[in-house]
Parts: sequence; C-alpha cells; structure tokens
Amino acid sequence: MVANVTGWTELMNGSLISAVYVMYNTAFVNWFVAILFIVYQFMLILKTRNLTLSWVTGLFFASLYAISVFVKTISIQVIFIILVLELAGILYFVIFK
Repeated sequence: MVANVTGWTELMNGSLISAVYVMYNTAFVNWFVAILFIVYQFMLILKTRNLTLSWVTGLFFASLYAISVFVKTISIQVIFIILVLELAGILYFVIFK
C-alpha cells in the first residue's frame, strides 16, 4: 500500500530537494519562493539597515530562482517588483541625500 502524500513520488525517486519543494509549495499555494524571498529581504533590511546590500543579494536570489526548474511566472514578477522598489529607494537616497 502506497500513501498518497504530497512529494512522496519525488522522495521515492530519490529527489530530496524536489520533494521538499513540492511539499512546501503545495502548502503555500505556489507562493513558497516568493514568501521566502519577502521574509529574507525583510530580515536583511532590518538587521543591516543597508538597502544596497539587500538589493544586490536580492538580485542574486532572483537570478538564481529565475534560471531554476522551480520558477513560477507570477512569483518572479513579484520578486522583481520588490527589487525595482528597492532600486528606486537606493536612487532616491543617492539623488536627494
């Protein structure tokens, strides 16, 4: 008897990362990476108070996610909107400060 559990097929195929991704992505209704990115950016900004560092690491995160096999179209759009807002904040501080 095989249990019908989300991610079980990937786990039995030996794909641990894919199994974990499927499990969490199903639980968060395809918003797992976007939520992870938002929490990551929020924590980084709170801890460092450096918008440029947050933007650069966010750009690395987004580019690695964009070339992965797990990419969802709407989540990459949300991630890049957040990055554009951060870049606007950086340019504002450079020009008006």
